[in-house]
Amino acid sequence: MIRPVSQWLEFLYHNYKINYMENLRTKSIKIQREGVSEEYQLKEKDHGDLIVYDISKKGTYLMTMAKDGSILFMNFDAPDPEREVFKLSFLNQFVEEIKALS
Repeated sequence: MIRPVSQWLEFLYHNYKINYMENLRTKSIKIQREGVSEEYQLKEKDHGDLIVYDISKKGTYLMTMAKDGSILFMNFDAPDPEREVFKLSFLNQFVEEIKALS
């Protein structure tokens, strides 16, 4: 069966839209953890319909948060000391930094 050109164009557009993601900027932020200031990387990415922020430390991916502060994904395979940032007190610091970028 041969599909009309419009169906192929719609398929290609939809496929491109799903796989397209633009890196907007990367910023180093400092978070207070147990009295020590630690540096994290915050990568802002545009997925078309949603701006997300990937958070990592020294190349280890930790989590992805949305612009409103909701957690989209957490890397539970990260080393134990790094998973401490999943606690609410640390997450609030990330949310404040993300809101400051907006």
